[in-house]
Amino acid sequence: MRERHKLEADFEGLRLVVASDTVHWQVFVYDVENCEVLHACQRISIHAAKHAAVEFAAAYRFGPRNDLEPDAISTRLAWETV
Repeated sequence: MRERHKLEADFEGLRLVVASDTVHWQVFVYDVENCEVLHACQRISIHAAKHAAVEFAAAYRFGPRNDLEPDAISTRLAWETV
């Protein structure tokens, strides 16, 4: 059984959460102001989970045709272990 981890970061007023389970990484994007889960999915790696969280958040805030780079943003975010 693998050790579980949970990381959180804020991006454009949204809370991004990636958490490991026994096999995958779970991804959640929350609208903190409205107490609402906007997106949830699973990815096979922490890198893919962070990418998915940022990609959704960027599309949600700036539209699907934004020119933001999810990998570059996820690298710069201050991911906190909780």
